[in-house]
Amino acid sequence: MSTVVVGVDGSDAALDAVAWAAREAAARHADLLLVQAFDVARLYADAAVAPLLDDVEESIRTEARATLDAARAAAEAAAPGVQVTHAEDRRAPSVALVERSHGAELLVLGSAGRGAMGTALGSVTLSVASHAHCPVVVVRGAPAEGPVLVGVDGGPLSDAALEHAFAVASEHGTGLVALYAWHDGRSPALRAAGAFDRLRDAEERALAERLAGWSERYPDVAVERVIEREEPGRALARRSGAARLVVVATRGRGGFSGLLLGSTGLALVQRADCPVMLVGPAATT
Repeated sequence: MSTVVVGVDGSDAALDAVAWAAREAAARHADLLLVQAFDVARLYADAAVAPLLDDVEESIRTEARATLDAARAAAEAAAPGVQVTHAEDRRAPSVALVERSHGAELLVLGSAGRGAMGTALGSVTLSVASHAHCPVVVVRGAPAEGPVLVGVDGGPLSDAALEHAFAVASEHGTGLVALYAWHDGRSPALRAAGAFDRLRDAEERALAERLAGWSERYPDVAVERVIEREEPGRALARRSGAARLVVVATRGRGGFSGLLLGSTGLALVQRADCPVMLVGPAATT
């Protein structure tokens, strides 16, 4: 049985993520694993906390049980038939989640959190999205009953993002919008030379060729090709309000290998109006 993993921390955003993950697990006929992690080891480095460690650890255990109970209730309310299990982990959240991404179909996080599992543009989201062995979904906004929106840029992870986007669209019986966005740097020389029209024609052909194989593999998915002259993160965020999910690679064409999350992914986890799927270099289907 496949598994959808979701990080929980007691925040409202995490409970929204649990509900979304439970519905997605039901659609995929998968189990749901709730992971609550708190890095206990760091407490031992605090001299002020050391004398109180027994009480502090008991408080952590009590809160963890309450957090998991609330998450289980949210999952059962969202998707009553889904099999739900849980795990408590005493390591750093990013370590615990990346480890459990092995063999998982998805790893799901809330768009904001609290305490050690806080994920609002913090180290957990950045690290997990870049190192997870499956796609990572940051749940934000209100997903529409619309198409899957995928950013295409021809980068090294672009095909992986397309594969996951087509699979989700097929699974939910919806269409797919493949968006290629580029910006000109406001170059008067390029405008005067009429280069934009030629570039657009070339990019349209390249996009059609890139999508052709996936359309053959997923003939049930209706595809709309869109090319816009705009910064990619802005273009995708603007269209995200009408989308079920927006899918992008963690790093695109021209990205630096040392970056945890590229500018487009970072923009979307800040501004998108629907859940965002981030496909990193270790994510496989």
